[in-house]
Amino acid sequence: MTVLGLGAATTHAAPLVGQEKETKTQVTIQDEVDPTDPLDPTDPDQKHLTLEKVPANYDFTSKLQNKNYALSAVLDSENTIEVFNDRVSREWSVKANVKGDEITVGESANKLPITSFKINDIEIAKTGANGIVAKNAEGMTAENNTGSLKTAVNKVNIDFSDASNVLKVNDKINGTIQYKLYNTATAE
Repeated sequence: MTVLGLGAATTHAAPLVGQEKETKTQVTIQDEVDPTDPLDPTDPDQKHLTLEKVPANYDFTSKLQNKNYALSAVLDSENTIEVFNDRVSREWSVKANVKGDEITVGESANKLPITSFKINDIEIAKTGANGIVAKNAEGMTAENNTGSLKTAVNKVNIDFSDASNVLKVNDKINGTIQYKLYNTATAE
């Protein structure tokens, strides 16, 4: 019986001295200048102008009042309206409104009319209010009108009426603020 000892020398890969090279890589983001704006307001999957974020909630507190309420809340820097836009020259605006122009007392059927709702001192509830709470900057540039564009929401105010005095201590009142993105600066 013969046993052969076959062995292979192990080699490890090692870079050769002085044999490295680099390639510089650069990406230039260009404005979309195709004369046909691909924006289609009827397309629910529009990817060129999108409403990305709105504040998650507005919380108010109040003592029980006799019929009329006027409340304010100062918000932190996390509350923003955020729009994505890919064209320097594109106008846009975000319009807000109070859904149904009313708020609901808890789970009941009691609804209270909103007489005023302001976001950053911009009225969104009264008749005739344009409700535009964010829009493209004047003198549109790549810096101020493309990419992720944030409008801080620093303050909100709500006025409502409880004409029948249905509210009680510990009641929770709920409502919804709706936001819509438009492809014009005037939301028309």
